[in-house]
Amino acid sequence: MVLVDIPLMEPYFPVVNILGAIVAIGPTMLIKYREYEDKKEIERRFPDFLRDVTEGTKAGMTLPKAIKEAAKGDYGALDPHVKKMASQMDWGVPFDEVLERFAKRTKSASMRRTITTIIETHRSGGNVSDVLKIVAESVTDMEKIKKERKSHVYSQMITGYTIYFIFLGVMIGLQRFLIPSLAMDAGADIAFDTGAGLHMDELAVIYEDMFQNLVLIQGLFSGLAIGKMSAGSVIAGLQHVLVLIVIGYTAFFVFI
Repeated sequence: MVLVDIPLMEPYFPVVNILGAIVAIGPTMLIKYREYEDKKEIERRFPDFLRDVTEGTKAGMTLPKAIKEAAKGDYGALDPHVKKMASQMDWGVPFDEVLERFAKRTKSASMRRTITTIIETHRSGGNVSDVLKIVAESVTDMEKIKKERKSHVYSQMITGYTIYFIFLGVMIGLQRFLIPSLAMDAGADIAFDTGAGLHMDELAVIYEDMFQNLVLIQGLFSGLAIGKMSAGSVIAGLQHVLVLIVIGYTAFFVFI
């Protein structure tokens, strides 16, 4: 049997913590972020699908036929939904119901608003081709506005990272310089109200654990805030959370 000296392994605890966190929450974060990316791609490609359907109806095709022909195109993450809509139209499902089912599957608030507009206009007797064309243009304009907004808040994202790095530097400075200087001034032991003596080396370890936890908490909430500011979604901040936490723990492992 091989015995492991725990004190010798202590410098590697931050790495083990990082790996443990990645294994524990990494798959869930990856799935959630993948769903977020698919949702964004659906929103981005939906105007292309509407334009193709509009061109088909203007060419003399019926609406089910135009959707079926459009389903042969490539729309990325939208492809499975488009093919399902084409199949439902072949089965005789009403156009409004097909769109409602599609909106529910996407789980996107933006898509639900767009689909609601199409359905209400269609029910009021508007021309389908004109409605789809107008909605496609509207969604495209909204995507342009989102891209402009993202470019404007880029500076805020940089500010969020800068604040985190400053916080990280302060934590490392406290652990690297302040705690040892206190140990030199305070002597060997520090007594608490409970009467128990605590060696300064043990107190330094306590502070180190506390600072690591603070770095983790700061990285979590800073990453989520950066995602909310830059992309308008907390889920988008998961990638920033992972980056900040890995950088924070790595910095502690290297400099402490």
